[in-house]
Amino acid sequence: VGSSAHLRASSVFDGYANDINGEHGKSFIETIPDIPDSDLSTYAQSKLAIMQFSTLLRHQLGSNRRDKINNSNEQHVTNDETRLFPPVRIIDAHPGLVWTPLLRNHIGNAATDMLQKTGLANWIYKCPSEGASAIVSAVDYYTSREEPSKSSDCGASTEEMPSKEQIYFVNGRPGGYAASESRDLDASSRLWKEVILPEVEDLVKVPKGWGAE
Repeated sequence: VGSSAHLRASSVFDGYANDINGEHGKSFIETIPDIPDSDLSTYAQSKLAIMQFSTLLRHQLGSNRRDKINNSNEQHVTNDETRLFPPVRIIDAHPGLVWTPLLRNHIGNAATDMLQKTGLANWIYKCPSEGASAIVSAVDYYTSREEPSKSSDCGASTEEMPSKEQIYFVNGRPGGYAASESRDLDASSRLWKEVILPEVEDLVKVPKGWGAE
């Protein structure tokens, strides 16, 4: 789930110490709750981080599946076995302006009361279920338009290969404007290595080389 808020952030690491995993013995993730976010700049960075991770997933999953299918071709793997490597589509989607507790907390009680009493909140913002529908419609957009494609001898066509191109939906429609930083593979790899990997490597088995540029 992306957000237009990511446009306000040029880097996930802006405003943080260079030694992000060593300052005061805290990890990068552990420092976040201590940071005041009155201007939602940290929120913007978190949305940029989500979209950069999407970039890394598109790059990594696409490469992994190509390798598996190429290997299956060489080993004369059957069609059914090749389908064990289904394509994965990575989509970034901004639901639009949604009337959430985070938004209400940010604008304050006075503004919240005014917007609710005048009915402007219902006119300007989506309710949470409408926001969720905008996200789901991004998936529906593709499933309703995709047709079975011609398969190669191994059962996987080039059309089934996951794209490494960014797909950004806004309000349920493709073609939204996303910052170039959200597609930066170098920044995405740094996010993985310095922020995400230290948090998960003791919890799950990470394939060797995963996340490498």
